[in-house]
Amino acid sequence: VYLKMDKAATYLRFQNIVESKEEDIEQVMAEILAEVLDRDKDEILKELDEVYRVSTNYARRHKCPREVHIRFARRKVRDIIYKILRDEIIKYKDKEITVLKQIPRRVREARRDYKSLAAQLNRKGIMFKWLVPEGMLITWWGGRKIKIDSFGKAQDFYERLVGSEEQTSKDESELDSQEDQEHQKKGQKTLENLKNHQQQQEEKE
Repeated sequence: VYLKMDKAATYLRFQNIVESKEEDIEQVMAEILAEVLDRDKDEILKELDEVYRVSTNYARRHKCPREVHIRFARRKVRDIIYKILRDEIIKYKDKEITVLKQIPRRVREARRDYKSLAAQLNRKGIMFKWLVPEGMLITWWGGRKIKIDSFGKAQDFYERLVGSEEQTSKDESELDSQEDQEHQKKGQKTLENLKNHQQQQEEKE
């Protein structure tokens, strides 16, 4: 697994690159990257070891163009390009491109057990990084590191997150209910004062 991850660390996957019959996909990708990175195309070409299309289940299911896989000559360059592209909206022929890391199948399958937890962490803005061959390292409040390396731990932590969210929601609901009751009491008191005032006026008359 570690060897496969090391090899995968030089690759990036690009989805939704429109295909043409007689395309030179290496030239196409060099032009796209050169424009986004504001670099010369020849400079980019030197960093591309291998560029090819791959037919994936995702592409077949969604009737998308085949993915483009790029193996970079240097991992450092690949990392820099990924960091830039993941924060940029890039398009080719008016189609938005998705950029993904290459992850070995065994690791992808292991991470499926952590999918719900990962989604919850992302939603709450809690940082984490994936571990190899399995698990994640969560940066908790105050910088505390929490290692989750089994499905059981992932479930427990997920329930802890969801539970705290539900408790917060419950507390907010109770607070809203208390405020509503206070408003009702104030309204009733105001109404009683108004009636008393009217009675006093009538008695004076």
